[in-house]
Amino acid sequence: MRFLFIQTDLDLPMSRLLFLLPLFTTLNTHAQVNVNRLGNNQIQSGNLIATGAYTNYENQPFIPQESVVGTLQTTTGKIYDAIALRYNAERDLPEFQLGENVYRVSFPVREFILGDSTRPEAQRFRNGFAAVDNQTPASFYEVLYAGKSSLLKRTKAALLDVTSYNSATKQKRFDFNESYYVARPGAALVRVKRDKRSLLEALADKAPQVEAYLTREKLRLRDWADVAKVLRFYDGL
Repeated sequence: MRFLFIQTDLDLPMSRLLFLLPLFTTLNTHAQVNVNRLGNNQIQSGNLIATGAYTNYENQPFIPQESVVGTLQTTTGKIYDAIALRYNAERDLPEFQLGENVYRVSFPVREFILGDSTRPEAQRFRNGFAAVDNQTPASFYEVLYAGKSSLLKRTKAALLDVTSYNSATKQKRFDFNESYYVARPGAALVRVKRDKRSLLEALADKAPQVEAYLTREKLRLRDWADVAKVLRFYDGL
Protein backbone atom coordinates (compact mmCIF):
# COMPACT_ATOMS: atom_id res chain seq x y z
CA MET A 1 0.00 0.00 0.00
CA ARG A 2 1.30 3.47 -0.92
CA PHE A 3 0.22 6.81 0.48
CA LEU A 4 0.17 10.33 -0.91
CA PHE A 5 0.59 13.62 0.89
CA ILE A 6 -2.01 16.02 -0.51
CA GLN A 7 -2.99 19.48 0.63
CA THR A 8 -6.57 20.77 0.59
CA ASP A 9 -7.37 23.92 -1.38
CA LEU A 10 -9.43 25.35 1.49
CA ASP A 11 -8.33 28.79 2.59
CA LEU A 12 -7.67 27.83 6.21
CA PRO A 13 -4.49 29.53 7.42
CA MET A 14 -2.38 27.25 9.62
CA SER A 15 -5.13 24.65 9.62
CA ARG A 16 -4.48 23.05 6.26
CA LEU A 17 -5.09 19.37 6.46
CA LEU A 18 -2.72 16.72 5.19
CA PHE A 19 -4.32 13.50 4.10
CA LEU A 20 -3.01 10.06 3.22
CA LEU A 21 -4.26 8.81 -0.11
CA PRO A 22 -4.03 5.01 -0.31
CA LEU A 23 -3.22 3.67 -3.73
CA PHE A 24 -4.89 0.27 -3.79
CA THR A 25 -3.30 -1.92 -6.42
CA THR A 26 -5.29 -4.54 -8.31
CA LEU A 27 -3.38 -7.24 -10.13
CA ASN A 28 -4.76 -9.38 -12.95
CA THR A 29 -3.21 -11.70 -15.51
CA HIS A 30 -2.81 -8.95 -18.09
CA ALA A 31 -1.84 -5.72 -16.32
CA GLN A 32 -1.51 -3.84 -13.07
CA VAL A 33 -4.23 -1.27 -12.41
CA ASN A 34 -3.92 1.47 -9.78
CA VAL A 35 -7.16 2.73 -8.27
CA ASN A 36 -6.97 6.00 -6.33
CA ARG A 37 -9.44 6.46 -3.50
CA LEU A 38 -9.49 8.99 -0.69
CA GLY A 39 -8.66 7.21 2.56
CA ASN A 40 -9.93 7.87 6.05
CA ASN A 41 -6.48 8.17 7.59
CA GLN A 42 -5.25 11.63 8.43
CA ILE A 43 -1.74 12.55 9.52
CA GLN A 44 -2.16 13.85 13.04
CA SER A 45 -0.48 17.07 14.07
CA GLY A 46 1.86 15.05 16.26
CA ASN A 47 3.39 13.52 13.12
CA LEU A 48 4.24 16.92 11.65
CA ILE A 49 7.08 19.04 12.97
CA ALA A 50 7.55 22.53 11.57
CA THR A 51 11.14 23.45 10.72
CA GLY A 52 12.66 26.90 10.80
CA ALA A 53 13.43 28.83 7.63
CA TYR A 54 16.87 30.05 6.60
CA THR A 55 17.02 33.82 6.14
CA ASN A 56 19.81 36.27 5.38
CA TYR A 57 22.11 33.62 3.93
CA GLU A 58 23.82 33.67 0.56
CA ASN A 59 22.50 30.20 -0.28
CA GLN A 60 20.39 27.40 1.16
CA PRO A 61 21.48 23.94 2.44
CA PHE A 62 19.04 22.03 0.23
CA ILE A 63 19.38 19.26 -2.35
CA PRO A 64 17.99 20.23 -4.77
CA GLN A 65 17.60 23.93 -4.12
CA GLU A 66 13.96 23.77 -5.27
CA SER A 67 11.60 21.10 -3.91
CA VAL A 68 10.60 18.25 -6.22
CA VAL A 69 8.13 15.37 -6.13
CA GLY A 70 9.41 12.36 -4.25
CA THR A 71 8.72 9.48 -1.91
CA LEU A 72 9.40 8.69 1.74
CA GLN A 73 9.75 5.15 3.09
CA THR A 74 9.46 4.48 6.82
CA THR A 75 11.45 1.92 8.77
CA THR A 76 8.34 -0.28 8.74
CA GLY A 77 8.16 -0.25 4.94
CA LYS A 78 5.28 2.19 4.37
CA ILE A 79 5.77 4.46 1.39
CA TYR A 80 4.44 8.02 1.11
CA ASP A 81 4.42 10.08 -2.09
CA ALA A 82 5.34 13.70 -1.33
CA ILE A 83 4.37 16.59 -3.57
CA ALA A 84 7.31 18.86 -2.65
CA LEU A 85 10.34 17.16 -1.11
CA ARG A 86 13.98 18.08 -0.62
CA TYR A 87 17.01 17.03 1.46
CA ASN A 88 18.32 19.39 4.11
CA ALA A 89 22.06 18.69 4.05
CA GLU A 90 22.69 20.66 7.23
CA ARG A 91 20.02 18.98 9.37
CA ASP A 92 20.51 15.64 7.58
CA LEU A 93 16.82 14.94 7.00
CA PRO A 94 14.16 15.15 4.29
CA GLU A 95 11.75 18.08 4.43
CA PHE A 96 8.54 18.75 2.54
CA GLN A 97 6.83 22.02 1.80
CA LEU A 98 3.16 22.93 2.20
CA GLY A 99 2.45 26.43 0.98
CA GLU A 100 4.73 28.79 2.86
CA ASN A 101 5.51 26.27 5.61
CA VAL A 102 8.17 23.56 5.78
CA TYR A 103 7.78 20.35 7.78
CA ARG A 104 9.47 17.10 8.60
CA VAL A 105 7.75 13.97 9.83
CA SER A 106 8.21 12.67 13.35
CA PHE A 107 8.24 9.00 12.35
CA PRO A 108 11.59 7.46 11.35
CA VAL A 109 12.47 7.47 7.65
CA ARG A 110 14.68 4.75 6.18
CA GLU A 111 14.78 5.95 2.58
CA PHE A 112 13.58 8.80 0.40
CA ILE A 113 13.73 9.55 -3.31
CA LEU A 114 13.97 13.01 -4.85
CA GLY A 115 12.28 13.12 -8.24
CA ASP A 116 10.32 10.59 -10.25
CA SER A 117 11.56 7.18 -9.09
CA THR A 118 11.00 5.72 -12.58
CA ARG A 119 13.55 8.08 -14.13
CA PRO A 120 17.35 7.62 -13.97
CA GLU A 121 17.98 11.14 -12.69
CA ALA A 122 16.03 10.50 -9.48
CA GLN A 123 18.20 10.69 -6.35
CA ARG A 124 17.83 7.91 -3.76
CA PHE A 125 18.93 8.48 -0.16
CA ARG A 126 19.19 5.81 2.55
CA ASN A 127 20.43 5.39 6.08
CA GLY A 128 21.10 2.33 8.22
CA PHE A 129 24.76 1.96 7.24
CA ALA A 130 27.57 1.33 9.70
CA ALA A 131 28.96 4.32 11.58
CA VAL A 132 32.05 5.87 10.04
CA ASP A 133 33.90 9.19 10.42
CA ASN A 134 31.34 11.57 11.97
CA GLN A 135 28.32 9.67 10.64
CA THR A 136 26.00 7.34 12.54
CA PRO A 137 23.57 4.67 11.28
CA ALA A 138 20.94 7.44 11.20
CA SER A 139 22.96 9.46 8.65
CA PHE A 140 21.65 9.65 5.10
CA TYR A 141 23.71 8.87 2.00
CA GLU A 142 22.84 9.21 -1.65
CA VAL A 143 23.05 5.74 -3.19
CA LEU A 144 24.91 5.98 -6.52
CA TYR A 145 25.06 2.21 -7.02
CA ALA A 146 23.34 -0.62 -5.16
CA GLY A 147 24.12 -4.29 -5.62
CA LYS A 148 25.79 -6.71 -3.22
CA SER A 149 27.98 -3.71 -2.49
CA SER A 150 27.00 -0.04 -2.63
CA LEU A 151 28.58 3.24 -3.68
CA LEU A 152 27.47 6.00 -1.33
CA LYS A 153 27.78 9.77 -1.48
CA ARG A 154 27.64 11.77 1.72
CA THR A 155 26.89 15.51 1.45
CA LYS A 156 27.09 17.81 4.46
CA ALA A 157 26.28 21.52 4.40
CA ALA A 158 28.34 23.53 6.88
CA LEU A 159 27.53 27.15 7.70
CA LEU A 160 30.43 29.53 7.15
CA ASP A 161 30.88 33.15 8.16
CA VAL A 162 32.05 34.99 5.05
CA THR A 163 31.69 38.53 6.37
CA SER A 164 34.10 40.88 4.66
CA TYR A 165 36.76 42.60 6.72
CA ASN A 166 35.41 45.76 8.40
CA SER A 167 31.90 45.01 7.12
CA ALA A 168 29.07 45.90 9.48
CA THR A 169 26.77 43.38 7.83
CA LYS A 170 27.13 39.71 8.69
CA GLN A 171 27.35 37.42 5.68
CA LYS A 172 26.95 33.65 5.89
CA ARG A 173 26.73 30.86 3.37
CA PHE A 174 26.60 27.08 3.31
CA ASP A 175 29.56 25.11 2.04
CA PHE A 176 28.74 21.66 0.66
CA ASN A 177 31.29 18.97 1.54
CA GLU A 178 31.12 15.65 -0.30
CA SER A 179 32.68 12.31 0.56
CA TYR A 180 32.24 8.86 -0.99
CA TYR A 181 32.15 5.38 0.52
CA VAL A 182 31.98 1.75 -0.52
CA ALA A 183 29.69 -0.42 1.59
CA ARG A 184 30.00 -4.22 1.52
CA PRO A 185 27.99 -6.83 3.43
CA GLY A 186 29.51 -7.50 6.83
CA ALA A 187 32.27 -4.93 6.35
CA ALA A 188 32.88 -1.41 7.56
CA LEU A 189 32.28 1.49 5.20
CA VAL A 190 35.46 2.45 3.38
CA ARG A 191 36.02 5.99 2.18
CA VAL A 192 37.19 6.07 -1.41
CA LYS A 193 38.56 8.50 -3.93
CA ARG A 194 38.13 8.37 -7.66
CA ASP A 195 41.47 6.69 -8.34
CA LYS A 196 42.80 3.20 -8.89
CA ARG A 197 44.81 2.88 -5.69
CA SER A 198 41.94 3.91 -3.44
CA LEU A 199 39.53 1.52 -5.15
CA LEU A 200 41.90 -1.43 -4.98
CA GLU A 201 42.42 -0.83 -1.27
CA ALA A 202 38.65 -0.74 -0.70
CA LEU A 203 38.22 -4.00 -2.65
CA ALA A 204 41.39 -5.65 -1.37
CA ASP A 205 39.88 -9.16 -1.18
CA LYS A 206 39.59 -9.24 -4.99
CA ALA A 207 42.16 -6.61 -5.93
CA PRO A 208 43.96 -8.68 -8.67
CA GLN A 209 40.70 -9.32 -10.54
CA VAL A 210 39.60 -5.70 -10.17
CA GLU A 211 42.96 -4.41 -11.40
CA ALA A 212 42.80 -6.70 -14.44
CA TYR A 213 39.29 -5.43 -15.16
CA LEU A 214 40.43 -1.80 -14.99
CA THR A 215 43.24 -2.55 -17.44
CA ARG A 216 41.08 -4.57 -19.80
CA GLU A 217 38.27 -2.00 -19.92
CA LYS A 218 40.69 0.96 -19.92
CA LEU A 219 38.69 2.63 -17.17
CA ARG A 220 40.36 5.85 -16.03
CA LEU A 221 37.79 6.51 -13.31
CA ARG A 222 37.02 9.97 -14.64
CA ASP A 223 33.64 10.00 -12.92
CA TRP A 224 31.74 8.05 -10.27
CA ALA A 225 29.81 6.17 -12.93
CA ASP A 226 33.11 4.40 -13.75
CA VAL A 227 33.49 3.47 -10.08
CA ALA A 228 29.96 2.05 -10.14
CA LYS A 229 30.95 -0.10 -13.15
CA VAL A 230 33.86 -1.50 -11.16
CA LEU A 231 31.60 -2.35 -8.23
CA ARG A 232 29.15 -4.07 -10.55
CA PHE A 233 32.01 -6.20 -11.86
CA TYR A 234 33.22 -6.86 -8.32
CA ASP A 235 29.74 -7.99 -7.24
CA GLY A 236 29.70 -10.50 -10.08
CA LEU A 237 32.94 -12.24 -9.05
